[in-house]
Amino acid sequence: MRPQPTPGRTDDIDLRVSGVWATVLAGGAGRRLASVTGGVPKQFWAMSDDGRTLLAMTLARIAPLVRSTQTVVVVDQAHEPYLRRLSHTLPAQRLLRQPCDRGTAAGILFGIMPALESARDPVLLITPSDHGVVDAGGFQAAIRAAVVRVGSGLQPAILFGAEPTEDDGDYGWITPGATDRAPHGVTLRPVASFVEKPPADEAARLRASGAVWNTMVLVIRSSTLLALYRRHLPTLTAVFDQALHLPAPTRYAFLQDQYGQLPARDFSRDVMTPATGVWVHRLPAALGWSDLGTPIRVQQWFGNIDASARLRSA
Repeated sequence: MRPQPTPGRTDDIDLRVSGVWATVLAGGAGRRLASVTGGVPKQFWAMSDDGRTLLAMTLARIAPLVRSTQTVVVVDQAHEPYLRRLSHTLPAQRLLRQPCDRGTAAGILFGIMPALESARDPVLLITPSDHGVVDAGGFQAAIRAAVVRVGSGLQPAILFGAEPTEDDGDYGWITPGATDRAPHGVTLRPVASFVEKPPADEAARLRASGAVWNTMVLVIRSSTLLALYRRHLPTLTAVFDQALHLPAPTRYAFLQDQYGQLPARDFSRDVMTPATGVWVHRLPAALGWSDLGTPIRVQQWFGNIDASARLRSA
């Protein structure tokens, strides 16, 4: 008989057998670090001493949480020269190639198609592919706790926000509402509002008020996500709804034909910002999350990695 999880704990729950599906967004051009990467899209840049890319690090970080057969990576067809390394770590059918980049809203709908085909209202983990996390174990514990709460219906959607370490206006910010003390010591708050890349003085005010950086890591039921899409992006969603009703052999051929005509929409701005019922889980600064969006942040993140390694060896 399979051992039951200890009440009040989430670290002993094997999420890989709980039906969670992950969508990893790797379709961007990654131009912001071009001066550092030599033009290689950020997610495919081998930035570690062992040659691993940011995408590989992301896949390794979620591997204890989601089966590889239930992990989908969304890329662009233009990324083909960088994809060979993935063939050893991900089933070929879970690498979805967009004909072109039509924004993160289309990319997420494209990426959840295998989950919608295979499972009934699965819990979804949606994550960018090009961020850094120093404390992978702490990050995984936070994901486990969110999956338990979303899977049990306590919250419909949990978005992760990182405790800011500076008044950085280049990030998207989440303003939390009233506090809700959740079980297992997890503090959640409803999302009050989103602020995208505010000026420096407003970023300082947001930080002082308890706002957090938007990591765009999201745990949500597929039914909740689709309801948000149908409410806020009905034209885009209708194309994917039509694809789901087609026979499997023609489904992706239909999407390949339609993709270039899809409206380019941003998931954070066009789906999450007007959404209601979303909760934010605050990740402590000690977790060491960064979007690695500038050369300075990359340098700072490497410094945090080195400091963490020294502490572990002390």
